[in-house]
Amino acid sequence: TYIDSKGDLWIGTSKGLNKYDRQKDSFTRFLTNSKDKTAISNNSIEYIYEDRNKNLWIGTYKGLNKLDRKTNTFKLYSFKDTLAHPNQNSITAILMDQHGFLWVGSTDGLMKVHFENGHMQYQLFQNQQGKANSISSSYITSIAMDARQNIWIGTDNGINLYQENDQSFTSFTHSNKDKNSIVHNDIRTIALRNDGMLWIGTQEGLSILNPVTKSFTNYQHDPELKSSIAQNSVHSIFQDVSGTMWIGTYYGGVNFAYPYSTAFNVQQNNKQHSSLSSNVISSIVEDEQHNLWIGTEGGGLNYYNRSTQTYTHYKNKPTDNSSLTSNLVKTIYRNKKGNLLIGTHHGGLNFFDPVTKNFRHIVNVRNYKNDIGTAEIIAINEDSYGNTWIGSLDGLNLLKKVNGRYAEHTVKSTVEKSLKNKSIQVLFEDQQRKLWIGTVAGLHRYDPQTGKLSYFLKKPIDSNRLQSDYINCIAQSTKGDLWIGTHFEGISRYNPKTNHFKTYTEKEGLSNNNVLGIIEDENGNLWISTDNGLSKLDPRTGKFRNYTRSDGLAGNEFNVRSFFKDSKGEFYFGGYNGLTTFFPDQIEINTSTAPIVFTGLKLFNQPVEVNGPDKLLKEDINSQKEIIFAHDQNHFTIGFALLNYIKSDKNRYTYKLGGYEKDWTYIHTPSATYTNLPPGEYVFTVKGINNDGIPGKGSVSIKIKIRPPIWASWWAYCAYLLIFSVILFLVVRYLFIKALLKRSVDLQQMKLDFFTNISHEIRTPLTLILTPLENLLKNTQDNLEISRQIIPIKNNADRLMRLITELMDFRKAETGHLKLYVSADDIIIFCKEIFLAFQHVAIEKNITYNFESSKDSIEIFFDRKHLEKVLFNLLSNAFKFTKDNGTITLRIIEHKDEVEIQVHDNGGGISYENQNKLFSSFFQVDDRGSSHIGSGIGLALSKSIVEAHHGSIDIESIPATAHTPGDTCFTVKLKKGKTHFKSEEFAVTRETHPIFNADLSNNLISTEEDRKKDIPNKEHILIIEDNAEIRQLLTGSVGLSYQVSESIDGLKGWETAIELLPDLIICDVMMPVMDGLELCRKLKTDERTSHIPVILLTARSSHIHQVTGLETGADAYIMKPFSMELLELNIKNLIHSRDLMRIKYGQQITLQPQNIQIGSTDQAFITKVIRYIEAHMSEQSFGVPDLASETGMSQPVLYKKIRAITDLSVNDFIKSIRLKRAVQLLEQKNYTISEISYLIGFNDPKYFSREFKKQYEKTPREFINELKNNNL
Repeated sequence: TYIDSKGDLWIGTSKGLNKYDRQKDSFTRFLTNSKDKTAISNNSIEYIYEDRNKNLWIGTYKGLNKLDRKTNTFKLYSFKDTLAHPNQNSITAILMDQHGFLWVGSTDGLMKVHFENGHMQYQLFQNQQGKANSISSSYITSIAMDARQNIWIGTDNGINLYQENDQSFTSFTHSNKDKNSIVHNDIRTIALRNDGMLWIGTQEGLSILNPVTKSFTNYQHDPELKSSIAQNSVHSIFQDVSGTMWIGTYYGGVNFAYPYSTAFNVQQNNKQHSSLSSNVISSIVEDEQHNLWIGTEGGGLNYYNRSTQTYTHYKNKPTDNSSLTSNLVKTIYRNKKGNLLIGTHHGGLNFFDPVTKNFRHIVNVRNYKNDIGTAEIIAINEDSYGNTWIGSLDGLNLLKKVNGRYAEHTVKSTVEKSLKNKSIQVLFEDQQRKLWIGTVAGLHRYDPQTGKLSYFLKKPIDSNRLQSDYINCIAQSTKGDLWIGTHFEGISRYNPKTNHFKTYTEKEGLSNNNVLGIIEDENGNLWISTDNGLSKLDPRTGKFRNYTRSDGLAGNEFNVRSFFKDSKGEFYFGGYNGLTTFFPDQIEINTSTAPIVFTGLKLFNQPVEVNGPDKLLKEDINSQKEIIFAHDQNHFTIGFALLNYIKSDKNRYTYKLGGYEKDWTYIHTPSATYTNLPPGEYVFTVKGINNDGIPGKGSVSIKIKIRPPIWASWWAYCAYLLIFSVILFLVVRYLFIKALLKRSVDLQQMKLDFFTNISHEIRTPLTLILTPLENLLKNTQDNLEISRQIIPIKNNADRLMRLITELMDFRKAETGHLKLYVSADDIIIFCKEIFLAFQHVAIEKNITYNFESSKDSIEIFFDRKHLEKVLFNLLSNAFKFTKDNGTITLRIIEHKDEVEIQVHDNGGGISYENQNKLFSSFFQVDDRGSSHIGSGIGLALSKSIVEAHHGSIDIESIPATAHTPGDTCFTVKLKKGKTHFKSEEFAVTRETHPIFNADLSNNLISTEEDRKKDIPNKEHILIIEDNAEIRQLLTGSVGLSYQVSESIDGLKGWETAIELLPDLIICDVMMPVMDGLELCRKLKTDERTSHIPVILLTARSSHIHQVTGLETGADAYIMKPFSMELLELNIKNLIHSRDLMRIKYGQQITLQPQNIQIGSTDQAFITKVIRYIEAHMSEQSFGVPDLASETGMSQPVLYKKIRAITDLSVNDFIKSIRLKRAVQLLEQKNYTISEISYLIGFNDPKYFSREFKKQYEKTPREFINELKNNNL
């Protein structure tokens, strides 16, 4: 594979050359073609190389090819003419040097190529046997150029350096006699490292060549050394951006070597070489010759000779009393005389003389109860006073020399008592010559001079106190601070000045809390061995840098107290896998700042693919700016990696999910998992830290959005808010309406109580009115004029009495006090009597009025007085809402157990939505186009009465349409028999009750001709009123002084006004078909009727209604009930005002046709008429028919309109306009009198002069002379 300068990836195989297109995610394949000379020479690709001129060279099994990137064609460069084996022209290596020469290696020699004028020239180098400076072999495997621009050529017989001065070669081959020669002659690959070293892969290992010294360092597989190369046959070497060398082997996989050495050296037990006797190292000391004494557990004592690099082992020999008493060495201490004191496990204390190489067992000579001869000796220390202190599992012992031999002495009783049975782990003398004693039960400080023993109490809750009683090791820094390593509680720093402790644990970065050894280096850093590697602590910053087996340590688990610093500054740490040694200042740090990238995304632990079914990634995660999850996709893992390949397992990461987390999280694993994240928008940011704690280059971030579920989205919350608001509104509205309803009911109840009470008060004066009226009506039957006025009074008094009676009965029904007094009676006769009471109304309205019954007589029990109200209400409603020429039928049908009474009409019908409300209290039908306004209690009372009879009342109705009449039928069902009535509901005697008279006004036979008087030449008044009685009243009063015409609704009134053009109109506001306001608006905006005064009559008395009426153009607005005198006065004044205006307008028009002052509608009309006359001024034939045609009016209407506005006839009006134009022309003095007469439409000048004199009382000649005199 090869990546060129453009970033294109080229892949060579045995089956052709391939180019990968990143955008299309596809390959372009180049294959050989014998018929195409521009195709690649062979499909077996051996080498790919791009020179500094961006030319791409392809070495194949059959020659060198150069690619033309523009045409994707190849040019073959052949060396067949000079090669010894032309058919084996396999190109194996290509390189361009600093001079632009192209070095081409093949299986049959090396070519140095250059081009002149597009032609290739080359020099061939091949092996020449017997010639000293020729290349070592013609089989070229690789070519490289070092930092000094030297060309190195690898062959199957060593590596060659090209000497440019004499074009010769210096060969380097393997020699069994020279360990520093190249490891093997078969060179597979050569790579130049950043430090200038050449890494050479051979068939039998790796050689690193220093081009300056020409020396080789060889590496081969060592089964005993895990850090050795995995397999010797090296085929490829590659250096990445961090400087790490990647080494590919034949069957040992990929190996890598870091760009710097950690300088950790390992000493382990090795059966093939002189080595340690055991890998479990317990103690290390150095003698005067700088050789090492190493104690092991199980392997005895080891002596390491630095000069010979060999080990000598000292072990226990049961038959030799001068040998080591136990192979389990726990500690070694070298005293001031150079002798070794060796503590063992159950072998007691041994004394070793390095000169004699003999061991002597120190035993209890004073029979002291703590027999150190057999005890486990863990710690030994000789203080500044010459005392040798021994720490064992049983406590503290003191040794002194007596007669040249060690003897056990008694420790001060207080010290002995305090340390009795305490396992002594460490003995350390500080700079103040005080002895520190670390045990498994606490830390003690002993002053040998004063004998004072201090104890440091463990207090985990106090950060300034010691955190553990189990002490593993103690060290003192050059600054005087004591560092105490504890058992799984970290390392504590003791400040003698403040007497305070500060503890560092894994939380602060320590590799493990079980601290086993501490050494300070020259820079003040502490090197700390633990159960999980080695930590370096900088006390100034409190930061740690940790090292593990991957860094070159013998192992991650170290042994307690197994640490040592020799005279040369080399550190030793022993563990369970051998001995690790190093110089601290030789430990290099990886300072590279590698970038960090995202590596992938997992959803529910399953990888997410780009454009996968979950649709989370539309492109590579590093290119995508935002990931949008559904609410049920909130368990995901984001992968990332720091591109630091040096001990990448030690890379660390810190990440934070902005919007969810406040603190950064530090981890070693390159992924972050989140579960059950709430919906919202977040930003995930991650940073990298390399193996040596150096922060990576920047950070990477990606937006994370988790959509809420449908029920938790913003619009859902809006919907919830809306629903809540609606519910709240409905609840509030319900409560408000309920309160209003209660208030309305209470108010209605109060009104009803008031009306009921006042009804009782009204009945008495009504009775006093009705009785005299009846007598007066009887006495004036012969006087028709008086009877005509009395009858409406009697009718309305009767109507008021019925309404009061209805109201009182309804109140009784509402309160449950409606009493029935039923008796047996003939329902047919009863209904017939009520039917006949309405017959005269039917005649007046020309209504077909029918009574139908299948029987002549049916007797049932009912209350005559109350049932009469029911039938009267039903028939009265039928007549109210049935138009003229309609049909009303009263029908009685007998059934087995009941009798039906039906009232049927073909009026306007009742809408379906109103049928259910019809029997409700105070409900009034408003959809029949009628102005009859009732009380709204008639049908409700009727229902109460029928239900009191244990019957029912129903309605069936079909509303009228534009083409069909309505159909309404009220049905009253009454039961036969009397068992359904209570005993108290039966009347004692049969009561008779007079039938209501529907309307007494029709008892007076009169006609329109009877009411009219012959009043010639009187003003004409049109009365538009739907109420017949009021219409008759107005006609009777107004008709005495004026001509009167009548209309019963607004539409007919409009048609009558257009036809008759009356002098004044009196109109009711509330009327069917077209109301008075709409009618008035039409009258005042129509040219034909705009001049007619209009008086509106209404029962609406509020100010707003008056304003509305006057805004329609009404001339007067009179409220009911009205004074007839006031009405007649308004009529008189309006007619008089119109007469005055007509005279005034006539004069204005006569004087000045261009500047008239009349109402806006009339002004527009007159202006239009004058414009028509002026347009036809010279036409002698232009007259009334022409003007009527121009205005769109009939001649009578035009005549009445002109007369009403100007008090002139149409002919006189035309003549006046012409004469006025004559005056204007005479004043101009441009025409003769004869010419003017023709210009204004007079065909005879004499006739013109006569008419001019009539108008202006002077002839045209006299008018001209008068103008001349005035000018003088």
